[in-house]
Amino acid sequence: MKADEKLIEEMKEFDEAFSDGVYVIPHNPNEPRVKVRPLFDYCQKKGVEPSELSSEEMKQFLQY
Repeated sequence: MKADEKLIEEMKEFDEAFSDGVYVIPHNPNEPRVKVRPLFDYCQKKGVEPSELSSEEMKQFLQY
């Protein structure tokens, strides 16, 4: 088996370990959630990165 074939097999095994395909850290209920899709769309429209947003701009994407 070639190295790239072995890597592909290992990736498949890893993916199969997560039946629903979700790889996330559980959400802390004491922290706000970020509305990612609207944030992404807003940044695309303005031509900026999320790190370049002001605190006021960022607040519109937080859900408490």
